[in-house]
Amino acid sequence: MSREDTGASDAAAAAAAADLARVQAKVGAARAELAQLLQEVVRAESRLGNSQPAQLLAANEQLVVTALAAQTAAADASQALGLAAHAAERDPLTQLPNRVLLIDRLARAIAAARRRGSRLALLFVDLDDFKLVNDRLGHAVGDEVLKQAANRLVSAVREADTVSRHGGDEFLVLLTDIAMPDDAARIAAKMLHALARPGGVDAAAPGFTASIGISVYPEDGDDIDLLIHRADQAMYRAKRGGGGRWAFHDDAAAQGAHEAPVRLR
Repeated sequence: MSREDTGASDAAAAAAAADLARVQAKVGAARAELAQLLQEVVRAESRLGNSQPAQLLAANEQLVVTALAAQTAAADASQALGLAAHAAERDPLTQLPNRVLLIDRLARAIAAARRRGSRLALLFVDLDDFKLVNDRLGHAVGDEVLKQAANRLVSAVREADTVSRHGGDEFLVLLTDIAMPDDAARIAAKMLHALARPGGVDAAAPGFTASIGISVYPEDGDDIDLLIHRADQAMYRAKRGGGGRWAFHDDAAAQGAHEAPVRLR
């Protein structure tokens, strides 16, 4: 992840934490006031009995108002906590799940696949020649390309799968519960086609290509770091083949390679 991405993520998390702290302080103050009013009402009831109903009614009304304020503050705190948790699990540029959330989902998916005796696949996606985009068109255009690529990758997978930003121009895609390695290859090919579509940042611009490496559980291991590493290795093998291709880590599982029809130059 670039320094800009890391800084943006840290700033978002810090802002969310500060908002949450402010709301929690309000909740604490409201609860303290509510406790004090409850004590006053109890003392008033014991002192006044039925002789001064107007004063007792006013105290009860104030108690209701304070209780409502405390409920509102608690709801605000819950919302702020949810926003802080969301910011901690999302890439600030693309709003995709970040590496932390991807690893959590991968761990859960491995555990589920182990129980069911099923497969899953991890795809390591690296945009080809992305450095040229930043160098020739600037980082602002590069950021738009990354967001466009993220949207296209999401469109190529199932709802149950996870597309995450690994950092820079790299993405990790978790495909849960696949029947055969060829299923992952078909989705990789679908991703390459989606990325290659013309348009996006500039309607007249060509699409772009990527190199995709695939590791499969359990054939390529049952360890998170190992599956990521082997998908990364397979991606580099695809890139050495000229880019716009997918490759398995296990050569025995490979059925060929897919060449994307359009390049961004």
